[in-house]
Amino acid sequence: MSRLDAKILLLSLVLLTALAACRPADPDRGETRGGTAIRPTAAPTATEEPAGPMAEYYLELSLDADAARLTGKERVVFPNHTGGPLDEIVFRLYPNLPQRGGAMAVRDVTVEGRPVDFSLRAENTSLVVPLEEPLPAERDVSVELAFDLQLPVVAEGYVLLGYSQGIWSAADAYALLAIHDGKAWLEDIAPAHGDAVTAAAAVYDVQLSLPADLVLATTGTKVGMSNDDPGTVTYHVSGRPLREFAWLASADYRVSETTAYGTLLRSYYLPGDEAAGQATLNVAAAALRAYNDAFGPYPYQEMAVVEAPLLHFGMEFPGLNLIGVDLYRHLRAQLEDRVVHEIAHQWWYAQVGNDQVNTPWLDEGLAEYSMAFYYRQVYGEAHVNTVVNQRWLVPYQVAVDNGYDAVVNQPAAAFAWEYEVIVYAKAALFFHALHGELGDEVFSDVLHTYLSRYQWQIARPDDFLSVAEEVSGQDLDDLYNRWILSAQ
Repeated sequence: MSRLDAKILLLSLVLLTALAACRPADPDRGETRGGTAIRPTAAPTATEEPAGPMAEYYLELSLDADAARLTGKERVVFPNHTGGPLDEIVFRLYPNLPQRGGAMAVRDVTVEGRPVDFSLRAENTSLVVPLEEPLPAERDVSVELAFDLQLPVVAEGYVLLGYSQGIWSAADAYALLAIHDGKAWLEDIAPAHGDAVTAAAAVYDVQLSLPADLVLATTGTKVGMSNDDPGTVTYHVSGRPLREFAWLASADYRVSETTAYGTLLRSYYLPGDEAAGQATLNVAAAALRAYNDAFGPYPYQEMAVVEAPLLHFGMEFPGLNLIGVDLYRHLRAQLEDRVVHEIAHQWWYAQVGNDQVNTPWLDEGLAEYSMAFYYRQVYGEAHVNTVVNQRWLVPYQVAVDNGYDAVVNQPAAAFAWEYEVIVYAKAALFFHALHGELGDEVFSDVLHTYLSRYQWQIARPDDFLSVAEEVSGQDLDDLYNRWILSAQ
């Protein structure tokens, strides 16, 4: 690392302390290695679904562990909700991002069964599929393609895609529809310190073939399995609405489970981490109860919390919360913070989406502040005050004192090492200030209205502010400008 002056070093030390926590096995119950599933589960359906047709993904994926290669076939039914005709459809190839480290090559692209010549742009992270005739608004089209994905093999580190520490991790390891904002396709390339993906809610039906010794943790629900090929198990996974499809698998995973609010919770952990794995399960159950009470029902039948090769960080996917291995071991004191933050994303990201590349604070700040609801229910108000002061206020005040405050409402690319203190801590302080201004009852009404109005959609910052002003009957511009649009 290059030289740091004393002010930056001081801030970095504070951030590490306050925000760093801010990612032979037991088979899942009801599964068997000797044939089809004993206990197939009904395909999961959310409590409420989008009003219009969702995109549909039909994926056939196969992992060659020896070659570290994932091959796939994909059919996507895309409904045009852009408000106008389209002459192309764009998919994102997120494995080709530098920070993901994969090499994804697409072939055999067809539109309604007819081969087309496709192109790549956005540094090979966008697949552009031309249409022979413009696709009218509110009509759909079927696109099929095949791909080969070379997965990185890494000894250790932050690995969302690839193999590390005995774990296969495959986040967005397929062609994912880009978002069209009514004017253009969004093809931003996110920096490594921010979330890379903005995705619409969709239907997923997946056939995933893995070596038989691997235990699978996945978004959606495993509704069946077979082992027609010796040494291989094919899982049938289904889910709706899901913004992304991701999975992890390891021959070493142990599994514990419980039920909370009618949801089946599973904790996946590595040998030697049994105590932390059980603690994670208990925290997840308590967080599910707290957030159900505070915001509204969790929408899926299942939830998984998974030990993942993410150092001391975490990452969220629909129904799937990834927690870094370091938090199960020498950073156990930070495990609870990370788990409850990631689970809050099951409301603020999985249900209410936002542009995580250009307005990351909207879900990160609200997920951060949601932790206060968990800690209030579990430990009481005194602990909430400690979280507010030590986790958010102290790092932010250090930033202010040293001239590093920044406007919150900016793309992830506008930040560097100060990303977490502004996008997480300062944004959380905005929600804390708003809560204090409105009071418990009105603030609760704001969150419930925001969730119900924008569930399964992609919300903008102005959408949240409009809801808050509508529900409260107050002009909140001064408070919003102070915390979100200004810097000291």
